[in-house]
Amino acid sequence: METNEIEIKKPSPTVLILRLGSAAAAAFIFVMYVLKHAAEYKPVHFILPFVSLALFTAILLISMPKLVAIFSGKADAGTGEKADRRKLFQIMLAALGVHLFTMILGVLICSSLNPSLDAKTLWNYAWMKQNTDAGHYLSIAENWYVREGDNRLLIVFFPMLPVLIKAFNLVFHNSFVSAQVINAIATVGASGMTYLTLTDVLGERRSRAAAFIAILLPGAIFMNSPMSEPLFLLFTISAFYFMQKKRFLLSGIFVALSGFTRSLGVISAVPLALVGLNELIALIKAKKNWGKTLALLLLGLAVSTFGTLGYLFINYSIHGDPFKFLEYQWSNWYQRSCPFFDTPRYVFSYAVSAFKSGDSTFRALWLPQLIAIFGSLVLMIRASRKLPASYTVYFLCYYAVSIGCTWLLSSVRYLSAAVPLIAAFGLICDKKWKTAIVFVLLAAVYVIYTIMYMKGFGVY
Repeated sequence: METNEIEIKKPSPTVLILRLGSAAAAAFIFVMYVLKHAAEYKPVHFILPFVSLALFTAILLISMPKLVAIFSGKADAGTGEKADRRKLFQIMLAALGVHLFTMILGVLICSSLNPSLDAKTLWNYAWMKQNTDAGHYLSIAENWYVREGDNRLLIVFFPMLPVLIKAFNLVFHNSFVSAQVINAIATVGASGMTYLTLTDVLGERRSRAAAFIAILLPGAIFMNSPMSEPLFLLFTISAFYFMQKKRFLLSGIFVALSGFTRSLGVISAVPLALVGLNELIALIKAKKNWGKTLALLLLGLAVSTFGTLGYLFINYSIHGDPFKFLEYQWSNWYQRSCPFFDTPRYVFSYAVSAFKSGDSTFRALWLPQLIAIFGSLVLMIRASRKLPASYTVYFLCYYAVSIGCTWLLSSVRYLSAAVPLIAAFGLICDKKWKTAIVFVLLAAVYVIYTIMYMKGFGVY
């Protein structure tokens, strides 16, 4: 069954006004950006920022009818299809098989590149790449956050994964092994929840494909490493599942868990608010009791902030400043917020320099980032016509925050954990031959990305 779409042959006056206003706002922002940097940038430097902002704005304009429909209580009703619980078990079992296969594949590639390594250290060496953040999570699990020394900088990493590692260490007594077990469970759970959640959005066939797309996008190689992506995806997709079921308090709990896992987690509160608002308006229009729904929505939204607030409290308890992590992100990682459309400019500049010098970062870091930055926007332009407005708005917020930083190294990893992009790939898989092409291409890119990771290239 095709996804449910709101068919509007002629845009309403409200939609037209909002589209014109959004386009004018985007144009104004870009003009201000050009005026601010006219003295330091050449005219050619504004091309990629313009394209980036134009594509971003196009997604918003295309989704405007569905966004307006939310405020009239007429958002998409879903496909009406239900997930097959027997297939859910099969999908999760197959996801475990894929996870173990990709993990072993990485170990074998690492072994071929490092034949002198013994079997005992090979697994750890393969997936504990030293120039990633994997070791930081294990350090926090074993020593918690500290006030002094170099490890004081680790406050920038969120605590959910370290807390779970510490708990699993009661059984496994090895932080690396505990992290791997946690991520295996989370990966399988994320795949299963993707199927359950997207069945009502994409239909049963395409949601099955999406369940495996979620663990085969290039950045998903970090699901085999002690990183927070599997937990983040599991909690986020679960939040979407419960908000679609109108169980707003449960959704808020999973948003909070996501927010305790990564800084981007709290963004899931945005679609929660939109879905809840649409439900309230629909109930009011139907003259049904809406008081309980309002109370649960407000409670869910309040709870959704607890993960982020908990992290800020840890900052305060350790350093006396709830926003200390922002200082360290800039002083040590040179990261702070910037307009997302400025990012392609400097990424392209580094890509050109790396290409001219023959540096491996061209093919391992800068080129993949450019593909991810623009490819995700192009993919969402098509998908925004069919996905619910809550998914599209979430993507725009997620994209603006994750891409909008001054020293971006991990856009491929960040975007691979974005639920709307997984859904957008799933939308392509409406026929067997299209599904086959998607999986062949993803598998090929996944293997290439894994090889570059194992070679120690700039894959973050």
